[in-house]
Amino acid sequence: MRELLIRDITEHDDNCVRRVPIFSGLTTEQQDLVATVARPQILSAGELVHGAGERTGKMFVVHTGEIKLSRTLPSGRKQLLRVARPGETLGEHAFLTGNSTLEEAEARSQTRLCVFVHDDLTKLIDQYPNIAHRMLRTLGDRLAHTEHRLTLSSQSVDVRIADYLLQQPLIRSGQVTNGIMRVQLPLSKKDIASLLGTTPESLSRALSRLRNKGFLTVDDDIVSLLQPDELEHLITGD
Repeated sequence: MRELLIRDITEHDDNCVRRVPIFSGLTTEQQDLVATVARPQILSAGELVHGAGERTGKMFVVHTGEIKLSRTLPSGRKQLLRVARPGETLGEHAFLTGNSTLEEAEARSQTRLCVFVHDDLTKLIDQYPNIAHRMLRTLGDRLAHTEHRLTLSSQSVDVRIADYLLQQPLIRSGQVTNGIMRVQLPLSKKDIASLLGTTPESLSRALSRLRNKGFLTVDDDIVSLLQPDELEHLITGD
């Protein structure tokens, strides 16, 4: 029966386990075995994976679509923390600590998740301890990124948006003109503003200031970085 299930996953489905860094240390056969305990969940845009403070007892892998993770501030304003994309995970902290979730998780678009319940994931970790090591590494990388954002939180919006733009992947050759570096904004400007801890109006003003200085141009969701060195100098203060 298990062999039939594995064959069905590998032949008729895009195995989500193979996308996930925490499972990358396993062999292909081991990844297929892990996939047999993954439970699919499909969400519509705006539907919640979980609210803040829930005890889900689960870890979620984004198979397709995107999940927004946010917290509600004391002021009542909701701040975006990150967006989990295909191959990324959420719920590791609650799983490892046994605590309730710290943030709300909402589908940004129609999303398919692979869900691992606590007991199944515990058995997998007992069998493949490397999974836990990679989970901790993932959380460590996420913590380092959060600390970097906190360091910049006291800086101007111009500095924060410059740092954000320089972290985005460049549009590949064929879409690059005259050697100008170009990036595509992965989120709406409203969501980017929330992620950077500011308002959409302040973000727009910051982009206008950077454009007036000749550092960049903005065309809808495409930003051309005309002077990336100047953007780096803005961040470092050199």
